[in-house]
Amino acid sequence: MMALHTPRSDSDNTHISRFFHRKHQHHMVKVMPGGVYCTNTKEVICTGLGSCIAACVWDPEAHVGGMNHFLLPFDSKDQLRHWHPSDAVTTASRYGSHAMEMLINQLIGLGAHRECLHTKLFGGAQMLGKHSMIGEKNIEFILNYVKQENLTVDALDLGGLEPRKVMFDPLSGKAWLKRIPFTEVHQVKHQEEQYASQLDKESHRSHDDDVELF
Repeated sequence: MMALHTPRSDSDNTHISRFFHRKHQHHMVKVMPGGVYCTNTKEVICTGLGSCIAACVWDPEAHVGGMNHFLLPFDSKDQLRHWHPSDAVTTASRYGSHAMEMLINQLIGLGAHRECLHTKLFGGAQMLGKHSMIGEKNIEFILNYVKQENLTVDALDLGGLEPRKVMFDPLSGKAWLKRIPFTEVHQVKHQEEQYASQLDKESHRSHDDDVELF
């Protein structure tokens, strides 16, 4: 059986990149595949998504928010084909649930209340290649999860063929999404293929007017 791969928190700098955006005059934190980042500080969290899912979760009363970036792991193509989100005992389901609970628990640790949490969901593109079904399965998982956990979903942008760039204000809950042109897809695809390969091993330029506000 595949070992459960733990998503990285903000303490793992290999999955978090922080920089100052001079144009917008604020700090940005980029969450890489497998990462989780939560904060109560005025900054913007961002990520690039292909087949992966990013959940942006915040408490508008406590003024804390965060983002994760995860991909469900599968042992084989057969498991990928027949997996269903209601199969709670599978590695994929346990991993996805752990990725969400890690984000939620970190927010609660910063003062959020679970019943006050709001959520925006992004990702799950149907990328070409051997992991082409994973985007669909990721979407099935996250929609089933938020329904079972009674999480308030304010907005979502899931599926399709194009990868996405997402920026999230963790204090206000505002999110900005930009479709990544196919000329820039290779970088996101490479990152997610590396991430998927890591999970497998454990088992055996754009324009501002294209941005969508969520």
